[in-house]
Parts: sequence; C-alpha cells; structure tokens
Amino acid sequence: MRASRFSRARRHVVSALVAGVVACQVGEVQGQVTVVDPGQGRVALSSGSSGAAELSGIAWTGGANYLAVGDNGAKSLWRLSVTVDAGSGWITGGTVVGAVSAPGLGTDSEGIAYRAATGSVFVSDEVASSITQFDATTGATLGGVGVPAIYAPANVQSNMGLESLAFGAGGLWTANEEAVVPDGPLSTTTQGSWVRIQRFDTSLAAAGQWAYRTDPISALTSLTTAERSGVVDVLPWTATTLLVLERELGGATIPDFRSRLYGVDLATGSDVAAVASLATGTFTPLGKTLLWEGSFATSNFEGMTFGPQLADGSTSLLLVSDNGGGIAQDLYALQVVPEPRALATVLALGWLITSATSRCRRGGPRARCPPR
Repeated sequence: MRASRFSRARRHVVSALVAGVVACQVGEVQGQVTVVDPGQGRVALSSGSSGAAELSGIAWTGGANYLAVGDNGAKSLWRLSVTVDAGSGWITGGTVVGAVSAPGLGTDSEGIAYRAATGSVFVSDEVASSITQFDATTGATLGGVGVPAIYAPANVQSNMGLESLAFGAGGLWTANEEAVVPDGPLSTTTQGSWVRIQRFDTSLAAAGQWAYRTDPISALTSLTTAERSGVVDVLPWTATTLLVLERELGGATIPDFRSRLYGVDLATGSDVAAVASLATGTFTPLGKTLLWEGSFATSNFEGMTFGPQLADGSTSLLLVSDNGGGIAQDLYALQVVPEPRALATVLALGWLITSATSRCRRGGPRARCPPR
C-alpha cells in the first residue's frame, strides 16, 4: 500500500473510532445500557435452617458474599453465598449461610446498600420512612440519614414508601414505591404513579431528586390490591445513569408478577426537590428505556444488586424475590453490558493510532511508518 493510500485509510479508521466514541457517549448519557438475560431462569435460594424469609433487598459485598434484609421484621442482616459462573453468567449456587444480629432494624426492612469504604450497610424501612446505617460485621447501629420531609410516614400511601436503596456512583440512592400523598394517586390501569428518586452525596446530604413515572397496572383484579405497579429497587450504573426495577401483580384473572427493568438518564429530567406536588407542579420527568422484562407465577422480585465482573467484561446483575405469602424465594441472573468500559477501550485505541501517526510524521527513532 502506498503511503498516501495508507494515510487515507488511517484517517478513515480514526474517523470511525471517533464516530464510535460519540455513539458510546450518547448511549451512556441517554441511559442506553444493555441488559442481557443468559437464559438460566429462576434459581432457588436455599435458606437452610437460618430462618431467613421475605428477602426484599440484597447487596454484594465482594467475592461470593452478599447481605440481604427481609421485610418481615427480623432483626438480622442475612449473609448469603452466591456463586456465579464467570463464563455463562449463570448462578451455580445460592445459600443463606448465616445472620448478623442488628437490633436496630425496624419492622419493614426493604432495601440494603453496602459501602465498602466504611464496611457499613444502609437499610431503608418502609413503615418508618427511614434509612439507617449499620456496621456490616457487628450489626451495630451507626446512625441515620436525613430523609427529606416529602417521604414522611404521613405522606406514604398504602405502605408504598421507601422500597429502594443502593450505594454507588458517588452517592446513596433511594425511591418510594408509589406516589406520596402530595404527588397524586397510586397506579391504575390507565396511568402510572409518580415516584421521587432521591440521591444523597458521600456525606449523606440530600443532593438531587427526580420525578419518575411508573407503568400502569396491566389488569386490576381482586388479587392485585397489595402489589400494584411501582418501583422496588434502583441501582446506579454511572453518576447519571440508573437502573430502575418496577414490579406489579397483574395481567390476568389469576395474575402473575411482572418485573420490568428500565434505564434512565438523570440529565433528561429536572430536579424536583423544591416541587411541592408532582400532581400540580411544573417539572421535566425522567425518560426511561425498557431493558428487560419477565413474568413469574410465584417469584416476586423486589431487590437487585450488581455482582462480580464476568469473563466477557460484562457485569453480573442479581435479583432476589420475596417469598411472603408462601411463594418462592429465588434468585435470577442478568448481565449488564459495560458501555463505559467499552468507551475507554475505543478511546485508548484511537489514542494509539493518533500517537503512531504523530511519530511517523515527526520521523522519530521509534516511528513505524508504512513502506512507500
């Protein structure tokens, strides 16, 4: 290949890389992360003789180790061992292996988040509308988080309060399950419900709030009065991209649990911390993109957490179901395609090509130029 032809080809490669970078950046900013279902389906979580039940929140603490909480009033942080095959992304084992006594837990623990830097966990209580920090090893209470007044118990409708909790991307995140009183009605078959997604910074100060609209209920029967259509967990993928798990019980005369995972970009919505009512106020709600959905006859998936990185560079994502009412206590494996890391690879490759071009033009001693 002649030098001029090589230069033109090189420019085409660099242009393609730049286009790829722009596409990756746009995809990340718009929340277009990709979620893959490896096809394993539900996996039973063995509780053994631990007594663990009604698990509603789960958090990865490293390796095969996880912590979970139940919403049945148990004063325990449940220790789980869950192994995930790095090649297939399938769960190869899931067992509750013990408990950490935490007397400070409330009566309705719904979400749990792990903060590795402090070796502590946060737990959200739906009845008390509170978030409390505990030592992950001893279960000792370390203090509370100042939750905005909009989430106060007096504003919570039908026990649809703080269901979600996660720590990551420089902050602590939570959300109510369905609308608080000032924000309008609960979900119906014709419209969803307004939810407020709340961020706290690393000092645990409130630092941003966004309006999110849940899906309508697919069908309303006498069996769908408890599990309607609301947000049951959130996870930050980046500082501006969140995964939001919605759950409902509906869709048929004998309804099933319908789980839907959405990607949202915080840049698409306005901060609503100062908006007194989402039913009447002026604001821009978050846009959302459906990433995965599933219907389950006996699995009520309420909690989710990222797990270890897999061999292909994707990140494992695990769901846990609440077995309240005598249904199944299961795990479910998904995978999140790593767009942010892919972007870094593209940038690095682009830099190498550009750097090689520059050295060739300078004629330096390390230059490796094409033959003329």
